[in-house]
Amino acid sequence: MNVKKVLGIMFVLFISLFIVACSNESDNESEGTNDAEATEETNDAEANEENGSEEAEENVVPEDEALFAVLEANLEALTENDLDAYMETIHSESPLYDSTRTTIDQLSVYTLDMELFDLVVEEKSEEEATISYKQTTMKVDGPDFMNNETHGVHVLRPDDGAWKIYSSEEPSEIIPLDENGEVIEETAADAAAEGVYIDTITSLEIPFDEGKWELENYEEGDGEATAEFLLVDEDQTNFTELFTIHYYPDGDELLGAEGFIEMMEMNLTEMTTGELEFNSAEEGFFDFSLTEDDIQLDQEEVARVFAKDNDLYVVRYTTFEKSIEDKDEWIDKLKSIQ
Repeated sequence: MNVKKVLGIMFVLFISLFIVACSNESDNESEGTNDAEATEETNDAEANEENGSEEAEENVVPEDEALFAVLEANLEALTENDLDAYMETIHSESPLYDSTRTTIDQLSVYTLDMELFDLVVEEKSEEEATISYKQTTMKVDGPDFMNNETHGVHVLRPDDGAWKIYSSEEPSEIIPLDENGEVIEETAADAAAEGVYIDTITSLEIPFDEGKWELENYEEGDGEATAEFLLVDEDQTNFTELFTIHYYPDGDELLGAEGFIEMMEMNLTEMTTGELEFNSAEEGFFDFSLTEDDIQLDQEEVARVFAKDNDLYVVRYTTFEKSIEDKDEWIDKLKSIQ
C-alpha cells in the first residue's frame, strides 16, 4: 500500500465535496385571511430570531481547547474504527466528503495506535481556525503499513454551530518509524532494494538525464508498486517536478490501458474541486491540468499507460505550480520507455 495514500486518508487530505442543500416546501394555495397573514408574520419573526441566535452562536471565536477536542475526537473515532463518529468531526461542505466515508471504511483492516501532540493554533477567527499538529501512527495489527510521525496543518470551520475539520494541508514532513517508534535512517534507495517488484521496475529503460533525478520513495503492496523520483536538489517537503512509475502485475488483463485512463479521469473528476482539463490520446497517452483547487497545488501532467508481458505500467511526469515547458520532449521520453 502506498504510504502517501494511507496518510492522505487518515489526515483528511482527500475528502469529497458533499453539500446538502435545504429548501423550503412550497406554500399550499389557500384563501388568505388577515389572521393567517398575521400568523405567518409571527412565525417568520420567530424563525428570524432563531436563525439570528444560531448565527450568533456560530460567530464566536473558539477556545483553543475546543478546537483541540475536535482533533482528538477525530483521531479517537479513527482508532476505534467508528465511521459514524469520525464523519461527525468532518465539515459537511468539505471537499471530498463522500469519498472519505468510503476510504476510511477501508482502514478497518488495520488496528492502529495514534497519538496527537504539539498542537498549536496558528490562526483563528469567527469563521476559520488553522492548527498545526504532530502525530504518530503505529500499526498494532493488519497488512503492511509504515509506522510514521507526521507534521501537518488542519483547517477547521463552524458547521451548524459546531467546529469541524474542513481540510488539511499536505503534510510538511513524514518521518518513517520502526516498530519501537524510533526514526528509520534507511534511505529510499535502501528500502527500494527490498521490494518484490523493484527489479521489474528498474529494468525499464528510462531516459533520465544522468545525475538529475533520484529515487525518493518506493512503496509496494499486493498487486501494485509505485516508485517516485525527484530532482536531486529537491525533497518530499519541497518539490516542483515528479516522475512516477506505477506497476500492476497482470494489470493489462485485469484493467488495460484504456480502463486505467477512464478510471484516472473519473477519480480526478470526483476528487478535485478546481478547474480540471483532462485529455486522452492514442498509444495510451493522457494529460491533464488542475488549477484553483481547494486543496491540491496547481499542476500539469503528461502520462503514458502501456502493457508488457500482460503487466500494466503507468509512467507520469508532473509539474507543480508551473507549466510543462518541454511537453513534446517528455512525450517522446515516455514513448521510449520499454
